[in-house]
Amino acid sequence: MKHQIVVTFIIITSFYSQQLLPCEPFDPVLLKPTDSSREDKDFFSFKQKLEKAIQEKNVKFIESIIDPQISFAFSEDGMGKTKFLKYWKLDKKPKNPEFWDRLSQTINLGFTFKDNIWSAPFLFNQTPESVDSYNSSLIIGNTVNVRNKPSKKGAILTQLSWEFVKNEYDENSKQDPKEPCNFKKVCISDGQIGYICEQYLRSPMDYRVGFSKKNNSWMMIFFVEGSD
Repeated sequence: MKHQIVVTFIIITSFYSQQLLPCEPFDPVLLKPTDSSREDKDFFSFKQKLEKAIQEKNVKFIESIIDPQISFAFSEDGMGKTKFLKYWKLDKKPKNPEFWDRLSQTINLGFTFKDNIWSAPFLFNQTPESVDSYNSSLIIGNTVNVRNKPSKKGAILTQLSWEFVKNEYDENSKQDPKEPCNFKKVCISDGQIGYICEQYLRSPMDYRVGFSKKNNSWMMIFFVEGSD
């Protein structure tokens, strides 16, 4: 009888421990946003022209800065200017919102300089090695709500700013279509499971863009996501 009570107690304790700490706690890692582009007057001037072109969806400008050997996918057909334009459907749909939105979101997260390349977003070069880039995302905002369920009606567990969280697989990923945003399931550093609006999360493996100076002109040498 005593043995059964002990076993029952262990099972109950284990169950509630899992409920309290549904994921493995880890040391918090923060990464504040930065943009070093002003340090290079020539590149900063180019960036301003690029921003204007994106705002106007000026495909002619984009065509003029695409490197002939641009990399846009980790595949055999993932290089080349003509293939790049077809990949993004810019050859037939120059106002393709997916391309312009992706590029705008990417450069708006700040540039850093490394190996003679200006690249964005800033976390592409600055994500610490301690962070698992494949299974983590950075919260891109200040005091972002972490909720206890994938809904704006969910209780706020905490608020985080520019901090890495671990991506969690969500078996019940179906969400109410009336929700204003798509929620992602994450593990935060204190071991709690929460949900964050997707627009406030950015994976280091998400799109990044790089520019290198060739023949006195800034050229886009890659605009790619994922890894090989």
